Amino acid sequence: MVNWIQVDHFIAQLGFYLTTISQFTVIFLTLFFVKRDFGSYKYLIIIFSSIGIMFASLEFILFPILHSYNGGYMYFTATRPLGASSYFVEIFMLVQGALYSSTIALLAVQFIYRYVTVFKSQKLYYFHGFYLFFWILYVIWFAFEWAMGLHYFASLDDYSIEYMRAEMNDFYGLDIDQTTNFIVVVYESIPHSKNAKVRWWNLCCTFNMTFVMCFQYLIMIYCGRQLYYDMNEKISNLSKQLRKLHRQIFKTLVLQITTPTIVLFSPLVFTLYAPLFDLRLSIPTGVFLSGFTLYPALDAFILMYVITDYRKAFQNITLSRRSRSH
Repeated sequence: MVNWIQVDHFIAQLGFYLTTISQFTVIFLTLFFVKRDFGSYKYLIIIFSSIGIMFASLEFILFPILHSYNGGYMYFTATRPLGASSYFVEIFMLVQGALYSSTIALLAVQFIYRYVTVFKSQKLYYFHGFYLFFWILYVIWFAFEWAMGLHYFASLDDYSIEYMRAEMNDFYGLDIDQTTNFIVVVYESIPHSKNAKVRWWNLCCTFNMTFVMCFQYLIMIYCGRQLYYDMNEKISNLSKQLRKLHRQIFKTLVLQITTPTIVLFSPLVFTLYAPLFDLRLSIPTGVFLSGFTLYPALDAFILMYVITDYRKAFQNITLSRRSRSH
């Protein structure tokens, strides 16, 4: 089953290269070639692209693995980049988790911005100047909450280590003492009893992640629903070009949230809640979630394809380079 690690590494490497190239292209186009004034949305795009690059880079450096086993799951890595100690590797893993959370939170902010632009345009000043830092702090808060929840609620103890020791050795050929780990085990068996005790401290990790994801999704669903049903009426008095731009940005947001929901968040939800049913399973769920490194690249392709200004800017650069080469 070591081949699963190789698959995970391959996806992480592919995601890193695709994300780095595509997101740097988006940042480059946004700063120098897209002439339309997108307002604060431009800064949200740049921040989102930067987070995607950092996430893919950490995935490439750490090669973390997520594995589900019976009543629990473990998030670990056996790598030591630049000979770093386990303490620093643990910090890097927490930062990666924070970036994962900040991506979801920033998507919610983009939906809020689009909602305000269409329905509450007189309040757009809340996304300019000093107020923009409020939204940055919003993203940072949920990133911090995710990381701290993972750190405190999925910290190791003797029971969780022994629960996963044989599984890690059998499945990956690794000694759990030689890896950096976060482990959640939902139930603890009681000696000489058929009952099991719920490990509420570990279970709080699942609840915390669920809260972060659900909070952002509720915002996106509410704003998306309002935009879907009422946007056309609100923008009917705008110019044809502005109406087209609003629809393109909304379409981009819908694709940005639909794609990871189906491909990435669904496997994560399965990983978080399968242990509650204490199923007899052993699944390298990290192989599915490693695809998250591909999402920032996919997001960049969606943006450059759907929004005309980015598509034209990219085409102009490509044609200009071709003409020079000839």
